[in-house]
Amino acid sequence: MNDNLDHAYRQALAEHLNEETEESLSRAYDLGRQALAADFGILDVLLLYDAAFRDAVLTASPAEQSVVALAITNFYREFLSPFEMSFRGYREANLELLRLNEVLATTNTELKQKQTQLIQAAKMASLGELVAGIAHEINNPLAFIISHLKTIEKCLSRARTELGTTVTVAAAELLDRAMNRLHESELGAQRIKHLVVKLRTFSRLDEGERKVVSMRESIQSVLTIVEHRCLGRIDILAEFGEPDLVDCYPSLINQAVMNLVANAMDAIHESGTIWLTTARDVGDFVITVADSGHGIPADLRDRVREPFFTTKPIGEGTGLGLSIAHSIVHKHGGTLDLAPRPGGGTVATIRFPLLSDVS
Repeated sequence: MNDNLDHAYRQALAEHLNEETEESLSRAYDLGRQALAADFGILDVLLLYDAAFRDAVLTASPAEQSVVALAITNFYREFLSPFEMSFRGYREANLELLRLNEVLATTNTELKQKQTQLIQAAKMASLGELVAGIAHEINNPLAFIISHLKTIEKCLSRARTELGTTVTVAAAELLDRAMNRLHESELGAQRIKHLVVKLRTFSRLDEGERKVVSMRESIQSVLTIVEHRCLGRIDILAEFGEPDLVDCYPSLINQAVMNLVANAMDAIHESGTIWLTTARDVGDFVITVADSGHGIPADLRDRVREPFFTTKPIGEGTGLGLSIAHSIVHKHGGTLDLAPRPGGGTVATIRFPLLSDVS
């Protein structure tokens, strides 16, 4: 405390102890403001209070000590009022800062989620273009092969007819073998044609707008993309209920289903089964993906939707699959629920409202 303030403080305290008035209390408040402006701290105020108590209260007669102590208490209550208001302002500012930090953290998390969604959307778009290109390149020569297989079959049949009874046993066996191989080739070509149709369906669904699509075709195209991971190890049993035509963002639903099926595959370490169903539940469309895998521990079930959280070993998972699926379902105004499957495994349920009945 500088000399001028110290002199004013001592004079004001003496006048207050001589006679406590509204003016003396107002003077104590003004001195508190000056002390606060002079960077006075609480410890400094406590030292002043202790000195005043020792100098005034302890030296007073026993009969007057309580009166003097009360007067000093009133003086310092006013003296500390500016400090209290300042601390209150600091506290409110600190609370506001904490609130803004929480808003910033939430915004940062949302931005990360949007960024990952954009990255995944770009990957899906690239995948769609790649699939469409491959399907186109396969389809043209495939049509040529299927057409000529039919021509070869006709030629072999005509050759057998032309030869009639003159054909030898060895030649007949060769013709039969050629016809059998031809039929096997036709089955293989038809299988490739079926695969191309699924790939083209998948690539057409990789569009950003909302539209009415066949959920059966959409989900089957997804299963075609991922089924190579199941061969000889996992059975996928799909059951499609009504309605089949649903208004949605098909590329996003594709991605959500693909993520859930991929997670189900990862949860099955050796052999197992994945059950996929679609159905109406009152006014909602419901897609369930259940697996016979190891399941999700109860204490982690709420955390697996968090971005970048994964239960997989380092390097084997990004922690984005369920988070992105959850965001996709939320965009449709729906929910994504995870529950234990009786007998082991997990049941993931996508539920979103049907906008209208589509015939």
